[in-house]
Amino acid sequence: MNFLVNHNEDIYKVWKNYRGNLKLTSLDIQKDIVKVAATVTTQVILDDLGDDLFAILIDESHDISVKEQMVVVIRYVNNEEKVIECFLGVVHVSNTSALTLKSGLESLFAKYGLSLSRIRGQGYDGAMIDRQLQELNNHFPEVNTELLLCVACLSPRDSFSAFDKERLIRLAQFYPSEFSQVELLTLDCQLENYFLDVCSDSEFSELEGIDDLSIKLVETKKYVVYPLVYLLLKLSLILPVATTIAEKAFSAMNIIKNRMRNRMGDDWLNDCYTYIERDIFVDVENEKIIQHFQNMKNRREQL
Repeated sequence: MNFLVNHNEDIYKVWKNYRGNLKLTSLDIQKDIVKVAATVTTQVILDDLGDDLFAILIDESHDISVKEQMVVVIRYVNNEEKVIECFLGVVHVSNTSALTLKSGLESLFAKYGLSLSRIRGQGYDGAMIDRQLQELNNHFPEVNTELLLCVACLSPRDSFSAFDKERLIRLAQFYPSEFSQVELLTLDCQLENYFLDVCSDSEFSELEGIDDLSIKLVETKKYVVYPLVYLLLKLSLILPVATTIAEKAFSAMNIIKNRMRNRMGDDWLNDCYTYIERDIFVDVENEKIIQHFQNMKNRREQL
């Protein structure tokens, strides 16, 4: 705060003219403001996700105070057909056993009204998690060579030269919740017609990746004609391939929770991660922040 006062003329004027006992600068007030910022930012992410399916990326590490931490990132395709990876939270865990990690994940999901049943892909990093989390893969097999080869058959490059209907049917079989036996037969027919359609359409001739393909299917309304093909494509897009954001979160943890701040609780620490998703936060209207802040409790002064 002192830095902003000394380096921003507008803030300095407000600070100078405000009544001394109502500057709203106490530690508790600052924590409330940060909590509101984190809450609103997370809600923007959850609203963007909606009721759609998603994948999770999990990383584990120790922070500077040597506490076990689990970072959770969600990966999904938004309404603009863009693949989005967003930080969801850091969970303190007593150990990295599968049961403890699963419990921590369930607790975080309950906090945000998410369901494990919507997960359609899992990615892990960290040696302990790689060994201990296998039982979390019961719903979805580990991403392996066969799965990646199947996904590659969706590529639009070189006039869909990698297209292989049998492998794409195999890919759909990895998702029994989405593709029943009847739907697999329907998918078989849709794939044949889809391949002939896109190969003869010049709008699909210059596409490079499956993300471009997803966007083009929506633009041309072909996703309506081939809904099961589009679903297969969307499920492929959310497959976790890296934990870049998770690694960024741990880097941020070492900045926020340094030796001078090792008394920070997990809630306070989590709220400070707003700046990891600062690209989302900067678009949040100040009025939303103010309204949430005022609704938290009765205060002597308005923000």
